[in-house]
Amino acid sequence: MVLAKKFKCGYIKEVFKAILILVILAFIVRILFIFQGGVSFHYDMARDAFEAREIWQDYNLKIQGPPTSTPGLFHGVFYYYLIAPFYLLGQGDPRVVAIFLSLLNSLVIIPIVILARNLFKSKKWAILSGFLFVVSFEATQYSPWISNPAPAVLTIALFFLGLYWWYKEKTYGLYLAVLSAVLSAQFQFFLIYLLLLIPLFGIIFRIKTSIKAIILSVIIVLSGFLTFIAAVIKFHTITQILKGFLNVGEAGPIDFRTQFAESLLNYLNRFTEIFIFNFSPTNVFVGGMLALVVLYIIRRERLLLFFLFSNLPIFIFGGHTNTYANVGLVVPAILALTLLLRNIWKIDKIFVYLIICLSLISNLVTIFKINPEGQIILVIPNDMNLKNELKLIDETYRIAAGEKFSINTLTLPLWTNTTWAYLYDWYGKSKYGYVPQFLGHDQIGLLGVDSLQKIDKPFNRTFLIIEPPEGIPPRFYSEELDTENSRSKLTKEINYGSIKLQVRTPIENE
Repeated sequence: MVLAKKFKCGYIKEVFKAILILVILAFIVRILFIFQGGVSFHYDMARDAFEAREIWQDYNLKIQGPPTSTPGLFHGVFYYYLIAPFYLLGQGDPRVVAIFLSLLNSLVIIPIVILARNLFKSKKWAILSGFLFVVSFEATQYSPWISNPAPAVLTIALFFLGLYWWYKEKTYGLYLAVLSAVLSAQFQFFLIYLLLLIPLFGIIFRIKTSIKAIILSVIIVLSGFLTFIAAVIKFHTITQILKGFLNVGEAGPIDFRTQFAESLLNYLNRFTEIFIFNFSPTNVFVGGMLALVVLYIIRRERLLLFFLFSNLPIFIFGGHTNTYANVGLVVPAILALTLLLRNIWKIDKIFVYLIICLSLISNLVTIFKINPEGQIILVIPNDMNLKNELKLIDETYRIAAGEKFSINTLTLPLWTNTTWAYLYDWYGKSKYGYVPQFLGHDQIGLLGVDSLQKIDKPFNRTFLIIEPPEGIPPRFYSEELDTENSRSKLTKEINYGSIKLQVRTPIENE
Protein backbone atom coordinates (compact mmCIF):
# COMPACT_ATOMS: atom_id res chain seq x y z
CA MET A 1 0.00 0.00 0.00
CA VAL A 2 2.81 2.40 0.96
CA LEU A 3 4.71 1.53 -2.24
CA ALA A 4 1.57 2.13 -4.28
CA LYS A 5 1.07 5.56 -2.71
CA LYS A 6 4.73 6.47 -3.30
CA PHE A 7 4.45 5.35 -6.92
CA LYS A 8 1.29 7.37 -7.45
CA CYS A 9 2.84 10.45 -5.82
CA GLY A 10 5.97 10.09 -7.95
CA TYR A 11 3.87 9.68 -11.10
CA ILE A 12 1.88 12.83 -10.31
CA LYS A 13 5.11 14.76 -9.78
CA GLU A 14 6.43 13.58 -13.15
CA VAL A 15 3.23 14.66 -14.91
CA PHE A 16 3.33 18.02 -13.09
CA LYS A 17 6.93 18.59 -14.19
CA ALA A 18 6.01 17.72 -17.76
CA ILE A 19 3.09 20.16 -17.67
CA LEU A 20 5.30 22.90 -16.23
CA ILE A 21 7.93 22.41 -18.95
CA LEU A 22 5.25 22.43 -21.67
CA VAL A 23 3.68 25.62 -20.28
CA ILE A 24 7.08 27.35 -20.23
CA LEU A 25 7.83 26.23 -23.78
CA ALA A 26 4.41 27.39 -24.97
CA PHE A 27 4.87 30.78 -23.30
CA ILE A 28 8.27 31.27 -24.94
CA VAL A 29 6.91 30.41 -28.40
CA ARG A 30 3.98 32.78 -27.91
CA ILE A 31 5.96 35.87 -26.87
CA LEU A 32 8.73 35.53 -29.46
CA PHE A 33 7.50 38.38 -31.66
CA ILE A 34 5.55 40.57 -29.24
CA PHE A 35 8.26 43.13 -28.52
CA GLN A 36 9.14 43.23 -32.21
CA GLY A 37 5.65 44.58 -32.74
CA GLY A 38 3.99 41.37 -33.91
CA VAL A 39 0.74 42.42 -32.23
CA SER A 40 -2.30 43.47 -34.25
CA PHE A 41 -3.69 46.79 -33.07
CA HIS A 42 -6.58 48.65 -34.67
CA TYR A 43 -9.85 50.25 -33.67
CA ASP A 44 -11.27 47.41 -31.52
CA MET A 45 -8.03 47.10 -29.56
CA ALA A 46 -7.66 50.88 -29.14
CA ARG A 47 -11.28 51.16 -28.00
CA ASP A 48 -10.75 48.44 -25.38
CA ALA A 49 -7.46 50.06 -24.30
CA PHE A 50 -9.23 53.37 -23.65
CA GLU A 51 -12.01 51.59 -21.75
CA ALA A 52 -9.48 49.66 -19.65
CA ARG A 53 -7.48 52.83 -18.97
CA GLU A 54 -10.58 54.59 -17.70
CA ILE A 55 -10.96 51.82 -15.13
CA TRP A 56 -7.49 52.13 -13.60
CA GLN A 57 -6.73 55.77 -14.33
CA ASP A 58 -10.10 57.48 -13.87
CA TYR A 59 -11.75 54.86 -11.62
CA ASN A 60 -14.58 54.77 -14.13
CA LEU A 61 -16.06 51.35 -13.49
CA LYS A 62 -17.76 49.59 -16.38
CA ILE A 63 -20.81 47.36 -16.47
CA GLN A 64 -21.17 46.97 -20.25
CA GLY A 65 -18.64 45.24 -22.48
CA PRO A 66 -17.69 45.71 -26.15
CA PRO A 67 -20.48 45.70 -28.76
CA THR A 68 -21.07 42.56 -30.79
CA SER A 69 -21.54 42.49 -34.56
CA THR A 70 -25.29 42.11 -33.90
CA PRO A 71 -26.91 45.50 -33.11
CA GLY A 72 -28.27 45.60 -29.57
CA LEU A 73 -26.07 42.84 -28.15
CA PHE A 74 -22.90 43.36 -26.11
CA HIS A 75 -20.16 41.10 -24.84
CA GLY A 76 -19.57 40.88 -21.10
CA VAL A 77 -17.52 43.45 -19.24
CA PHE A 78 -15.15 40.97 -17.59
CA TYR A 79 -12.61 41.34 -20.41
CA TYR A 80 -12.07 45.02 -19.52
CA TYR A 81 -11.32 44.15 -15.90
CA LEU A 82 -9.05 41.30 -16.97
CA ILE A 83 -6.78 43.49 -19.10
CA ALA A 84 -6.99 46.74 -17.09
CA PRO A 85 -4.29 45.79 -14.50
CA PHE A 86 -1.85 44.98 -17.28
CA TYR A 87 -2.44 48.25 -19.08
CA LEU A 88 -1.70 49.84 -15.71
CA LEU A 89 1.42 47.70 -15.25
CA GLY A 90 2.68 48.60 -18.74
CA GLN A 91 1.61 52.24 -18.47
CA GLY A 92 -0.61 51.79 -21.49
CA ASP A 93 1.66 49.47 -23.46
CA PRO A 94 -0.50 46.91 -25.37
CA ARG A 95 2.48 44.56 -25.56
CA VAL A 96 2.31 43.95 -21.80
CA VAL A 97 -1.33 42.91 -22.19
CA ALA A 98 -0.33 40.62 -25.08
CA ILE A 99 2.24 38.92 -22.83
CA PHE A 100 -0.37 38.34 -20.14
CA LEU A 101 -2.85 36.91 -22.64
CA SER A 102 -0.07 34.67 -23.98
CA LEU A 103 0.43 33.30 -20.48
CA LEU A 104 -3.29 32.57 -20.20
CA ASN A 105 -3.17 30.78 -23.54
CA SER A 106 -0.19 28.70 -22.40
CA LEU A 107 -2.20 27.45 -19.42
CA VAL A 108 -4.57 25.66 -21.81
CA ILE A 109 -1.99 22.87 -21.72
CA ILE A 110 -3.18 21.93 -18.22
CA PRO A 111 -6.75 20.84 -19.14
CA ILE A 112 -5.47 19.29 -22.39
CA VAL A 113 -2.95 17.08 -20.58
CA ILE A 114 -5.48 16.15 -17.87
CA LEU A 115 -8.07 15.19 -20.48
CA ALA A 116 -5.56 13.23 -22.57
CA ARG A 117 -4.21 11.43 -19.50
CA ASN A 118 -7.71 10.35 -18.50
CA LEU A 119 -8.83 9.42 -22.00
CA PHE A 120 -5.72 7.52 -23.09
CA LYS A 121 -4.45 6.28 -19.70
CA SER A 122 -0.92 7.16 -20.75
CA LYS A 123 1.53 9.86 -19.72
CA LYS A 124 3.26 9.58 -23.10
CA TRP A 125 0.17 10.43 -25.13
CA ALA A 126 -0.88 13.10 -22.65
CA ILE A 127 2.47 14.86 -23.03
CA LEU A 128 2.23 14.58 -26.80
CA SER A 129 -1.19 16.24 -26.67
CA GLY A 130 0.31 19.09 -24.66
CA PHE A 131 3.21 19.39 -27.10
CA LEU A 132 0.85 19.62 -30.07
CA PHE A 133 -0.71 22.64 -28.40
CA VAL A 134 2.72 24.19 -27.73
CA VAL A 135 3.50 24.32 -31.45
CA SER A 136 -0.02 24.95 -32.75
CA PHE A 137 0.04 27.90 -35.16
CA GLU A 138 -3.58 28.77 -34.43
CA ALA A 139 -2.92 28.78 -30.68
CA THR A 140 0.04 31.13 -31.14
CA GLN A 141 -2.22 33.46 -33.11
CA TYR A 142 -4.84 33.58 -30.36
CA SER A 143 -2.32 34.02 -27.56
CA PRO A 144 -1.20 37.67 -28.07
CA TRP A 145 -4.48 38.75 -29.68
CA ILE A 146 -5.65 41.74 -27.65
CA SER A 147 -9.31 41.04 -28.24
CA ASN A 148 -12.16 39.73 -26.13
CA PRO A 149 -12.45 36.24 -27.76
CA ALA A 150 -8.80 35.38 -26.98
CA PRO A 151 -9.16 34.33 -23.30
CA ALA A 152 -12.06 32.06 -24.27
CA VAL A 153 -9.54 29.48 -25.54
CA LEU A 154 -8.74 28.76 -21.88
CA THR A 155 -12.31 28.91 -20.56
CA ILE A 156 -13.57 26.58 -23.31
CA ALA A 157 -10.76 24.11 -22.54
CA LEU A 158 -11.92 24.17 -18.92
CA PHE A 159 -15.51 23.74 -20.15
CA PHE A 160 -14.56 20.50 -21.90
CA LEU A 161 -12.67 19.33 -18.81
CA GLY A 162 -15.71 20.08 -16.65
CA LEU A 163 -17.99 18.13 -18.96
CA TYR A 164 -15.60 15.16 -18.84
CA TRP A 165 -15.55 15.15 -15.04
CA TRP A 166 -19.35 15.44 -14.99
CA TYR A 167 -19.47 12.53 -17.45
CA LYS A 168 -17.45 10.60 -14.85
CA GLU A 169 -20.17 11.46 -12.30
CA LYS A 170 -18.14 14.09 -10.47
CA THR A 171 -20.55 16.89 -9.65
CA TYR A 172 -17.83 19.52 -9.43
CA GLY A 173 -17.33 18.93 -13.15
CA LEU A 174 -20.83 20.33 -13.76
CA TYR A 175 -19.98 23.44 -11.74
CA LEU A 176 -16.72 23.92 -13.65
CA ALA A 177 -18.52 23.52 -16.98
CA VAL A 178 -21.21 26.05 -16.02
CA LEU A 179 -18.69 28.58 -14.69
CA SER A 180 -16.50 28.18 -17.77
CA ALA A 181 -19.50 28.63 -20.08
CA VAL A 182 -20.50 31.83 -18.27
CA LEU A 183 -16.97 33.23 -18.46
CA SER A 184 -16.79 32.29 -22.14
CA ALA A 185 -20.02 34.21 -22.79
CA GLN A 186 -18.51 37.17 -20.94
CA PHE A 187 -15.61 37.15 -23.39
CA GLN A 188 -17.62 36.40 -26.55
CA PHE A 189 -21.38 36.68 -26.34
CA PHE A 190 -22.19 34.05 -28.98
CA LEU A 191 -20.51 31.49 -26.68
CA ILE A 192 -23.68 31.61 -24.60
CA TYR A 193 -24.61 28.53 -26.62
CA LEU A 194 -22.24 26.57 -24.33
CA LEU A 195 -24.85 26.85 -21.59
CA LEU A 196 -27.37 25.16 -23.88
CA LEU A 197 -24.91 22.33 -24.52
CA ILE A 198 -24.74 21.39 -20.84
CA PRO A 199 -28.28 19.96 -20.44
CA LEU A 200 -27.98 18.43 -23.93
CA PHE A 201 -24.75 16.73 -22.83
CA GLY A 202 -26.47 15.42 -19.71
CA ILE A 203 -29.35 13.99 -21.74
CA ILE A 204 -27.15 12.35 -24.40
CA PHE A 205 -24.85 10.72 -21.86
CA ARG A 206 -27.65 10.03 -19.33
CA ILE A 207 -25.94 11.71 -16.42
CA LYS A 208 -27.89 11.66 -13.18
CA THR A 209 -27.83 15.06 -11.48
CA SER A 210 -29.35 16.10 -8.17
CA ILE A 211 -31.75 19.01 -7.75
CA LYS A 212 -29.17 20.66 -5.49
CA ALA A 213 -26.52 20.55 -8.23
CA ILE A 214 -28.96 22.05 -10.73
CA ILE A 215 -29.91 24.86 -8.35
CA LEU A 216 -26.26 25.66 -7.64
CA SER A 217 -25.57 25.69 -11.38
CA VAL A 218 -28.40 28.16 -11.95
CA ILE A 219 -26.98 30.37 -9.19
CA ILE A 220 -23.57 30.32 -10.91
CA VAL A 221 -25.20 31.35 -14.19
CA LEU A 222 -27.15 34.20 -12.59
CA SER A 223 -24.08 35.41 -10.71
CA GLY A 224 -22.02 35.39 -13.89
CA PHE A 225 -24.68 37.36 -15.74
CA LEU A 226 -25.12 40.07 -13.09
CA THR A 227 -23.16 42.57 -15.19
CA PHE A 228 -25.43 41.90 -18.18
CA ILE A 229 -28.49 42.44 -15.98
CA ALA A 230 -27.04 45.63 -14.47
CA ALA A 231 -26.25 47.00 -17.95
CA VAL A 232 -29.80 46.31 -19.13
CA ILE A 233 -31.24 48.14 -16.11
CA LYS A 234 -28.87 51.12 -16.34
CA PHE A 235 -29.00 51.67 -20.10
CA HIS A 236 -32.63 50.54 -20.63
CA THR A 237 -31.57 48.23 -23.44
CA ILE A 238 -34.01 45.38 -23.00
CA THR A 239 -35.79 46.28 -26.27
CA GLN A 240 -32.48 46.46 -28.16
CA ILE A 241 -31.42 43.10 -26.74
CA LEU A 242 -34.67 41.43 -27.74
CA LYS A 243 -34.30 42.84 -31.25
CA GLY A 244 -30.70 41.65 -31.28
CA PHE A 245 -31.73 38.10 -30.44
CA LEU A 246 -34.39 38.24 -33.12
CA ASN A 247 -31.74 39.29 -35.64
CA VAL A 248 -29.56 36.26 -34.82
CA GLY A 249 -29.87 33.83 -37.69
CA GLU A 250 -32.19 36.15 -39.59
CA ALA A 251 -32.74 34.68 -43.02
CA GLY A 252 -33.24 37.99 -44.81
CA PRO A 253 -35.23 38.33 -48.04
CA ILE A 254 -36.31 34.89 -49.16
CA ASP A 255 -34.97 35.41 -52.68
CA PHE A 256 -31.47 36.37 -51.49
CA ARG A 257 -30.83 34.30 -48.40
CA THR A 258 -27.90 31.89 -48.30
CA GLN A 259 -28.68 28.53 -49.84
CA PHE A 260 -28.21 25.25 -47.98
CA ALA A 261 -25.24 24.17 -50.10
CA GLU A 262 -23.45 27.46 -49.35
CA SER A 263 -24.14 27.13 -45.62
CA LEU A 264 -22.92 23.54 -45.60
CA LEU A 265 -19.79 24.47 -47.52
CA ASN A 266 -19.13 27.32 -45.09
CA TYR A 267 -19.36 24.90 -42.17
CA LEU A 268 -17.11 22.31 -43.84
CA ASN A 269 -14.50 24.98 -44.55
CA ARG A 270 -14.59 26.20 -40.95
CA PHE A 271 -14.42 22.62 -39.65
CA THR A 272 -11.39 21.69 -41.75
CA GLU A 273 -9.71 24.97 -40.72
CA ILE A 274 -9.44 23.55 -37.21
CA PHE A 275 -7.04 20.91 -38.48
CA ILE A 276 -5.36 23.11 -41.07
CA PHE A 277 -4.42 25.92 -38.68
CA ASN A 278 -3.38 23.57 -35.88
CA PHE A 279 -1.59 20.75 -37.68
CA SER A 280 -0.88 21.64 -41.31
CA PRO A 281 -0.96 25.42 -41.83
CA THR A 282 1.35 25.25 -44.86
CA ASN A 283 -0.90 22.87 -46.81
CA VAL A 284 -4.67 23.28 -46.91
CA PHE A 285 -5.30 19.98 -48.70
CA VAL A 286 -3.26 17.91 -46.23
CA GLY A 287 -4.97 19.60 -43.28
CA GLY A 288 -8.39 19.02 -44.79
CA MET A 289 -7.70 15.36 -45.52
CA LEU A 290 -6.37 14.95 -41.97
CA ALA A 291 -9.70 16.29 -40.69
CA LEU A 292 -11.59 13.64 -42.66
CA VAL A 293 -9.32 10.81 -41.49
CA VAL A 294 -9.60 11.92 -37.87
CA LEU A 295 -13.37 12.15 -38.21
CA TYR A 296 -13.48 8.55 -39.44
CA ILE A 297 -11.28 7.33 -36.57
CA ILE A 298 -13.38 8.97 -33.84
CA ARG A 299 -16.75 8.07 -35.38
CA ARG A 300 -17.57 5.84 -32.39
CA GLU A 301 -16.04 8.14 -29.76
CA ARG A 302 -19.19 9.98 -28.69
CA LEU A 303 -17.43 12.23 -26.21
CA LEU A 304 -14.87 13.52 -28.71
CA LEU A 305 -17.54 13.89 -31.38
CA PHE A 306 -19.65 15.99 -29.02
CA PHE A 307 -16.67 18.22 -28.23
CA LEU A 308 -15.53 18.56 -31.82
CA PHE A 309 -18.98 19.48 -33.14
CA SER A 310 -19.90 21.61 -30.15
CA ASN A 311 -19.92 24.85 -32.16
CA LEU A 312 -22.53 23.56 -34.63
CA PRO A 313 -25.27 25.79 -33.09
CA ILE A 314 -23.35 28.88 -34.28
CA PHE A 315 -23.69 27.75 -37.87
CA ILE A 316 -27.30 26.68 -37.47
CA PHE A 317 -28.19 30.16 -36.24
CA GLY A 318 -26.42 32.51 -38.59
CA GLY A 319 -23.60 30.68 -40.38
CA HIS A 320 -20.66 32.40 -38.72
CA THR A 321 -17.79 32.94 -41.18
CA ASN A 322 -15.14 34.29 -38.81
CA THR A 323 -12.20 32.07 -37.93
CA TYR A 324 -12.85 32.56 -34.21
CA ALA A 325 -16.14 30.69 -34.62
CA ASN A 326 -13.84 27.73 -33.91
CA VAL A 327 -12.41 29.27 -30.75
CA GLY A 328 -11.38 26.57 -28.28
CA LEU A 329 -11.89 23.63 -30.64
CA VAL A 330 -8.13 23.12 -30.73
CA VAL A 331 -8.66 21.01 -27.59
CA PRO A 332 -10.88 18.25 -29.08
CA ALA A 333 -8.89 18.46 -32.34
CA ILE A 334 -5.66 17.66 -30.50
CA LEU A 335 -7.31 14.86 -28.54
CA ALA A 336 -8.76 13.41 -31.74
CA LEU A 337 -5.39 13.57 -33.53
CA THR A 338 -3.70 11.95 -30.54
CA LEU A 339 -6.20 9.11 -30.74
CA LEU A 340 -5.38 8.69 -34.43
CA LEU A 341 -1.64 8.65 -33.73
CA ARG A 342 -2.11 6.13 -30.93
CA ASN A 343 -3.97 3.81 -33.31
CA ILE A 344 -1.29 4.17 -35.99
CA TRP A 345 1.42 3.56 -33.37
CA LYS A 346 0.19 -0.01 -32.98
CA ILE A 347 0.85 -0.60 -36.69
CA ASP A 348 3.79 1.61 -37.67
CA LYS A 349 5.73 3.73 -35.15
CA ILE A 350 7.87 5.39 -37.83
CA PHE A 351 4.79 6.75 -39.58
CA VAL A 352 3.69 8.38 -36.32
CA TYR A 353 7.09 10.07 -35.96
CA LEU A 354 6.81 11.24 -39.59
CA ILE A 355 3.35 12.78 -39.03
CA ILE A 356 4.53 14.57 -35.87
CA CYS A 357 7.68 15.89 -37.59
CA LEU A 358 5.78 17.15 -40.63
CA SER A 359 3.20 18.86 -38.42
CA LEU A 360 5.95 20.39 -36.28
CA ILE A 361 7.80 21.74 -39.31
CA SER A 362 4.59 23.07 -40.88
CA ASN A 363 3.63 24.89 -37.70
CA LEU A 364 7.07 26.33 -36.98
CA VAL A 365 7.55 27.55 -40.55
CA THR A 366 4.19 29.30 -40.41
CA ILE A 367 4.80 30.72 -36.93
CA PHE A 368 8.10 32.31 -37.94
CA LYS A 369 6.66 33.54 -41.25
CA ILE A 370 3.29 34.89 -40.10
CA ASN A 371 3.43 35.79 -36.41
CA PRO A 372 5.84 38.74 -36.81
CA GLU A 373 3.04 40.41 -38.79
CA GLY A 374 0.40 40.01 -36.09
CA GLN A 375 -2.76 37.93 -35.76
CA ILE A 376 -3.59 37.86 -39.44
CA ILE A 377 -5.97 34.86 -39.42
CA LEU A 378 -8.10 36.63 -36.82
CA VAL A 379 -8.12 40.30 -37.84
CA ILE A 380 -8.80 42.51 -40.83
CA PRO A 381 -6.86 44.43 -42.07
CA ASN A 382 -3.61 42.52 -41.70
CA ASP A 383 -0.96 45.25 -41.65
CA MET A 384 -2.43 47.15 -38.72
CA ASN A 385 0.18 45.94 -36.24
CA LEU A 386 2.36 47.71 -33.71
CA LYS A 387 5.49 47.08 -35.76
CA ASN A 388 4.19 49.19 -38.64
CA GLU A 389 2.32 51.71 -36.53
CA LEU A 390 5.17 52.59 -34.17
CA LYS A 391 7.61 52.94 -37.07
CA LEU A 392 5.16 55.32 -38.72
CA ILE A 393 4.80 57.37 -35.56
CA ASP A 394 8.58 57.54 -35.12
CA GLU A 395 8.88 58.84 -38.67
CA THR A 396 6.39 61.66 -38.07
CA TYR A 397 8.39 62.83 -35.06
CA ARG A 398 11.67 62.52 -36.97
CA ILE A 399 10.37 64.71 -39.78
CA ALA A 400 8.81 67.15 -37.32
CA ALA A 401 12.24 67.50 -35.64
CA GLY A 402 10.82 68.61 -32.32
CA GLU A 403 8.35 71.14 -33.75
CA LYS A 404 4.59 70.90 -33.48
CA PHE A 405 2.81 69.07 -36.28
CA SER A 406 -0.65 68.03 -37.34
CA ILE A 407 -2.13 64.75 -38.55
CA ASN A 408 -5.26 63.68 -40.34
CA THR A 409 -6.33 60.07 -40.65
CA LEU A 410 -8.35 57.99 -43.08
CA THR A 411 -9.54 55.10 -40.97
CA LEU A 412 -11.82 52.14 -40.50
CA PRO A 413 -14.32 52.81 -38.97
CA LEU A 414 -14.56 55.93 -41.12
CA TRP A 415 -13.80 59.27 -39.42
CA THR A 416 -12.81 57.56 -36.19
CA ASN A 417 -9.34 58.51 -34.97
CA THR A 418 -9.42 56.30 -31.85
CA THR A 419 -6.51 54.05 -32.89
CA TRP A 420 -4.06 56.85 -33.65
CA ALA A 421 -5.22 58.94 -30.71
CA TYR A 422 -4.32 56.07 -28.41
CA LEU A 423 -0.98 55.29 -30.06
CA TYR A 424 0.19 58.91 -30.04
CA ASP A 425 -1.05 59.44 -26.49
CA TRP A 426 0.66 56.30 -25.17
CA TYR A 427 3.75 55.87 -27.36
CA GLY A 428 4.39 59.27 -28.90
CA LYS A 429 3.84 61.28 -25.74
CA SER A 430 5.92 59.01 -23.51
CA LYS A 431 8.83 58.84 -25.99
CA TYR A 432 8.88 62.39 -27.42
CA GLY A 433 7.12 64.42 -24.74
CA TYR A 434 4.32 65.84 -26.89
CA VAL A 435 1.59 64.81 -29.30
CA PRO A 436 0.43 66.19 -32.65
CA GLN A 437 -2.81 68.06 -33.14
CA PHE A 438 -5.62 66.53 -35.10
CA LEU A 439 -6.79 67.89 -38.44
CA GLY A 440 -9.86 65.90 -39.35
CA HIS A 441 -13.50 65.21 -38.59
CA ASP A 442 -14.83 66.08 -35.14
CA GLN A 443 -14.32 63.25 -32.65
CA ILE A 444 -17.00 64.39 -30.22
CA GLY A 445 -18.44 61.39 -28.41
CA LEU A 446 -15.65 59.08 -29.60
CA LEU A 447 -12.96 57.50 -27.47
CA GLY A 448 -9.71 59.47 -27.68
CA VAL A 449 -11.36 62.83 -28.27
CA ASP A 450 -9.31 64.41 -25.46
CA SER A 451 -6.00 62.84 -26.46
CA LEU A 452 -5.28 65.06 -29.49
CA GLN A 453 -6.38 68.68 -29.75
CA LYS A 454 -8.62 69.45 -32.73
CA ILE A 455 -7.51 72.19 -35.17
CA ASP A 456 -8.92 73.52 -38.46
CA LYS A 457 -5.78 74.41 -40.42
CA PRO A 458 -2.69 72.29 -41.00
CA PHE A 459 0.66 73.17 -39.46
CA ASN A 460 3.78 73.62 -41.57
CA ARG A 461 4.54 69.99 -40.88
CA THR A 462 1.43 67.94 -41.49
CA PHE A 463 0.69 64.29 -42.27
CA LEU A 464 -2.11 62.15 -43.59
CA ILE A 465 -2.21 58.59 -42.26
CA ILE A 466 -4.15 56.21 -44.49
CA GLU A 467 -5.14 52.85 -43.08
CA PRO A 468 -5.46 49.79 -45.37
CA PRO A 469 -8.46 50.37 -47.67
CA GLU A 470 -10.26 47.08 -46.90
CA GLY A 471 -13.74 47.97 -45.68
CA ILE A 472 -13.53 51.70 -46.50
CA PRO A 473 -16.12 52.56 -49.20
CA PRO A 474 -14.21 53.75 -52.31
CA ARG A 475 -16.36 56.88 -52.60
CA PHE A 476 -15.46 58.09 -49.13
CA TYR A 477 -11.85 57.09 -49.66
CA SER A 478 -11.64 59.35 -52.73
CA GLU A 479 -13.57 62.19 -51.10
CA GLU A 480 -11.25 62.25 -48.08
CA LEU A 481 -8.20 62.42 -50.34
CA ASP A 482 -9.81 65.27 -52.32
CA THR A 483 -10.52 67.14 -49.08
CA GLU A 484 -6.91 66.77 -47.97
CA ASN A 485 -5.61 67.80 -51.38
CA SER A 486 -7.65 71.01 -51.16
CA ARG A 487 -5.61 72.23 -48.18
CA SER A 488 -2.26 70.48 -48.44
CA LYS A 489 0.12 69.18 -51.07
CA LEU A 490 1.64 65.71 -51.07
CA THR A 491 5.45 65.82 -50.94
CA LYS A 492 6.27 62.23 -50.02
CA GLU A 493 4.52 58.93 -49.36
CA ILE A 494 5.95 56.15 -47.19
CA ASN A 495 4.42 52.69 -46.95
CA TYR A 496 4.38 50.60 -43.78
CA GLY A 497 2.87 47.43 -45.10
CA SER A 498 -0.44 48.66 -46.50
CA ILE A 499 -0.55 51.66 -44.14
CA LYS A 500 0.42 54.86 -45.93
CA LEU A 501 2.05 57.92 -44.40
CA GLN A 502 1.71 60.99 -46.58
CA VAL A 503 4.05 63.86 -45.79
CA ARG A 504 2.35 67.10 -46.77
CA THR A 505 2.76 70.89 -46.78
CA PRO A 506 -0.07 73.43 -46.49
CA ILE A 507 -1.09 74.89 -49.84
CA GLU A 508 -1.35 78.43 -48.40
CA ASN A 509 2.38 78.30 -47.60
CA GLU A 510 3.35 77.97 -51.26
